[in-house]
Order: sequence, then structure tokens, then C-alpha cells
Amino acid sequence: MTPFKKKSSPLPNRRIHIVLIPGFGGFDALGQLEYYARVTPHFGEWKKAGGSERQAAVLHYFDNFPTAAVVTRSKRLRNYLAKRIARGEFLPDDRIALVGHSTGGLDIRRLLWDLVADYKTDAKTRYAVDGTRGSDFAVAPAEILDRIARVVFLSVPQFGTNIADWVRAHDLARHAVVADLRASVATSQVPVLDRLQELLTGYITGTAKLNLFDAVQDALCEAEPPLAPTPMRTLLAQEAAAELALWVRHMCSDFSAIEDLSAEPDGDEQSPAHFSDEIRKREMTNWDDHDIATQSYASIGARPFEFDPQHAAPRWELLHPWSWPEITPATSARTGTDIVYRTCYRACAGGPFEYPDIKMAKPPVLADENGAKHAIAIWDNDGVVNTASMLWPNCEDTVLINADHMDIVGHYKRVHSTDANSDREYDAYDLLKSGSGFDSETFAKVWDGAFEFCVA
Repeated sequence: MTPFKKKSSPLPNRRIHIVLIPGFGGFDALGQLEYYARVTPHFGEWKKAGGSERQAAVLHYFDNFPTAAVVTRSKRLRNYLAKRIARGEFLPDDRIALVGHSTGGLDIRRLLWDLVADYKTDAKTRYAVDGTRGSDFAVAPAEILDRIARVVFLSVPQFGTNIADWVRAHDLARHAVVADLRASVATSQVPVLDRLQELLTGYITGTAKLNLFDAVQDALCEAEPPLAPTPMRTLLAQEAAAELALWVRHMCSDFSAIEDLSAEPDGDEQSPAHFSDEIRKREMTNWDDHDIATQSYASIGARPFEFDPQHAAPRWELLHPWSWPEITPATSARTGTDIVYRTCYRACAGGPFEYPDIKMAKPPVLADENGAKHAIAIWDNDGVVNTASMLWPNCEDTVLINADHMDIVGHYKRVHSTDANSDREYDAYDLLKSGSGFDSETFAKVWDGAFEFCVA
């Protein structure tokens, strides 16, 4: 079957649907907590300041399984798009731009790979939604491919990340934590909060106030029956409790994404992070054949530790105290960071990740949003993903941002909640307090650039 080119449409009412896809552990909203914080109000400001192209843009949030395999998550994304096409929400002349953060970018790559494979393999392939099986209203792969025009990658582990291998190496501990969390959420939220607080206060010194603790506290308080009940507050609390319980249940049922994110795949090619060089070349050919353009943003966090920039960092072994984050030699950048960021950074710094062979210098040098040049060490990361893993499809066109993994999706500072119907104190947090310098101005630059690319 020959490749097709997208039809250009001069219609003034053609819309551009920008779909935001969450990463690992992601959701659209958990109670009143949004994965992509602050994006909606900024999208509104961006539209007001622009011309007709911006007015054609429509923002959508996709709610995915939190920790399922990328193959499963990508099928859910495919069904989401097919359903909106079948219902007439995405019209034939409309265009779709997919924006994926972290694992969400791998979901997009797997979606496109499977759509092209289905399109080429069997012309009769149809995706059934809303009872359309065997019907003319079932959606064909080409109907989705024909609409997808842009893809934006935000901090995506295109070649895997060390932190996944670290979690995988401590699988028994992970199972125990998730199972305990599920049991506690099912009975009462208070024990979870007490145990977390006891753990954290035993691990840190002083009176540091952790944003991660605030986020957990807010989620649990929001799910508790309100002290001053009204019909709306009672129903919202019940909804939040159900969403929280389902979220944890999904984690207990399928945690396969951690395998898909490994930097040491062991021969598996189900995850795009583990695709061979040959398959990656075919991927980019597919995108060219179907007129799909891509843009990549890579985040690099402040270095709280000092390692040899020419070599991989030593792994953090729980049984070797000298490798722990609070003992590893630090740099001045450690000031202003919290234990959550330092722990995540240290787990991500050491591991099997190697520079990918994509014509990358060793180490590659990129300029950030301020023009400053960074030599990307193999252990550089944003607290969750190795920065060099994000430099794809190529290094030259990747936009480097001084940010931790959650800054770029709006969780770079606390924002107090103004919702009178919620017991939540904050709507956004600095989940990884990295001292990256990421601020509202940088957030606006990143999202203005992403939105402009989506409607280009």
C-alpha cells in the first residue's frame, strides 16, 4: 500500500486538536489534582494573543492507565482518538497534535507504529467504538493517521532510563509499598499519611516542608468525607476517593511500564524505548510518509552530586551505604534541593544507560533556553529520566530546558487552591524541588513554543 499525503484544507473552520498525554503514573485529574497543571489558563492566554491559527486550536486531556505496559496504554490512546472520530468530534478536515510527557511520548510512538502496521497489513482493519463493530462507522487506521500532523515530546525516555532499572532491582520493596498503600486507601487514609510522615521525618533533618508530602496529604484529605458537608462537597469527596482507590488498584494490577522504561531491555522490542536502530529508522520514514512532524524538549536538572563527567556514575546500591544520596559527594547546586529530588536524581544517575547511537557526540553539547551550552554527561538527568535519552529523533533539533521532570508540566511551585468545594490546600506543587530555576516565564516559553508548533 503506497504512502499517502495529508490533504491541505483551506477551510476556515478547520480545527487543530491538541491532545495532552500523561506519563508514568499519569492521569488527567486525580480528584482536583491535574497532571498538566496551569496549562489550561496559559492556553487561554496564548489563544487571546494570537491570530486565526490559534483560534482553531482546541485543548484535550487524555486519561491513561498509570503504570500499564506501553502497548496497553497506546491502545487506550488509539481507542480514545477513534471514539472522537466516530462521534464526529474530530472531523475529516481537522488535524490532531499529540503532546506526550515522559512515558506518554512512548505511548505516542507505539500508537503511530501500530497504526501504520495495521494500515499497511489489512485494508479492512477497523477499530470498533460505541457498538460500531462490523459497522461502516467503525474507524479505519488511515482515518486516524490522516488527522495526526504534529507530535511534541516532553522529557521522553526514548532509550529508557536508569531509574526504571533501579526500581526493577528493588521489586519486592515496590510490591510491598504499593500493596500497603492500596490496603490503607481501601480502609482509611489516615494510616498512609501517618506512615509517610514518619518515614520522611526520620530520613531528613530540620523542619523541611516537602511538596510531595503536601501532594499526598491533599489527595487523602480531598477523599475524606467533608467536615461541613454539602451535596457538592460530599459527591466530590466520594469521586476523589474512588479515583484514588482505582489509581492504586491499577498499579497493583499492571506495573509493566517499569519494564518498558528500562535502559537494559534484555532483547524486548515491545516498547519504543527498546526498538532497534533499524526499527527507529523505519519509524521516522513512516512519519515522513504520513507528513507527521515532531518537536522534542529535553530537561536537564541541576547537579546535586559530583561524578566524573567522562564516565557513568556508580550505581546506588541500598546495601552499600557509601552510595546513598546523603553521602555521595555533593556540589554547590545541592543547596535548594530536597531529599525527594536528590534521591530520584541519585537513583537515575547510576545504571546501565549508555549514549544512544544517533550520531551523538560523546558527550553531546546543547544550548539551553538562555543560550548557555551544556555538555550532557551520561549521568545527567532531570530526577527521573536521563537527559541524553531525550535527545531524539536527533540532537540538533532538541530544545534543552533547565528543569526537573515535573517542572515542564506545571509542577514547579505551590499554587493555593481557590476551589471552595474542595478540602485541597494546593492545586500544584514543586514535586521535585531541584533548584533548577524554572519559573513562570520559562513555563510560558516552553508551552508557547509547543502550541505554536502544534498549529504551524
